[in-house]
Amino acid sequence: MLPQALQALRDAINSHVPERIAGCFTEDYVAERPLRPAEGFIGSEHVAENWTKILAGLPDIEAQVLRHAQSSDELWSEWEMRGTAPTGATVVLRGPVVLTTRDGRIAWARFYPDPVTMEGLTHTTVSQVLDAPTERIFAVLRDPRRHPELDATGRLRHAETAQPIDAVGDIFAMAIHNGEEGDYRIENHVVAFTENKVIAWAPGRPGQRPTGHRFTWKLTPTHDGRTEVTQTYDWAAVTHPADLVRLPAVSADDLDASLTRLAAVVA
Repeated sequence: MLPQALQALRDAINSHVPERIAGCFTEDYVAERPLRPAEGFIGSEHVAENWTKILAGLPDIEAQVLRHAQSSDELWSEWEMRGTAPTGATVVLRGPVVLTTRDGRIAWARFYPDPVTMEGLTHTTVSQVLDAPTERIFAVLRDPRRHPELDATGRLRHAETAQPIDAVGDIFAMAIHNGEEGDYRIENHVVAFTENKVIAWAPGRPGQRPTGHRFTWKLTPTHDGRTEVTQTYDWAAVTHPADLVRLPAVSADDLDASLTRLAAVVA
């Protein structure tokens, strides 16, 4: 038989009511994610906020407790959560949760579940042949100040880094705006750099690890002096439940439109 705290949380998640889920936690609840420390928080109000986002993208999510063990007020459990994303893909998370209780509610938890199954695509690739040499195209891609000119989503406002990208390990900051979060800032971590051939970056919040999205540009010269530009957006490494339901964050049409914008810039 499940301990009361685990049963109450499972049933609350399956009710799909954020306030009921938050009611399973103490007001001073402490949440930890050891693999992603920046996602930890204090306060049950953040539980409702997180689950509102999760349920917006996984409205049919169902949780199961696969096994558990208890020692006094400490509970070890293995969870599985399964739901359907707006794209129709099935999202499955599985992993352990360690928690302590106080007066029947959860006071502290260490949360490890991550995706184990993600049906459907985890990347999108588009290509165009541009009427420009690789050197001219690469010069634009390595300059963060030019990136808003290539953005077809309308989210990029301006670069906060003036220096060109020179190597793997560089970080360049961009000002972003979207309808849900308003104005904010991201730091792009350069994860591939071969001059005039390949450049790639992975975005994350300032001071935090990348969130699992990766954008790669590959340049291949053609025999007639033009360049085939291939852009790949890969989201296979995204793990946060609130982010999973919004995948892909950039559509294939927007990626293709960015190549069209690049063609105009280098013409």
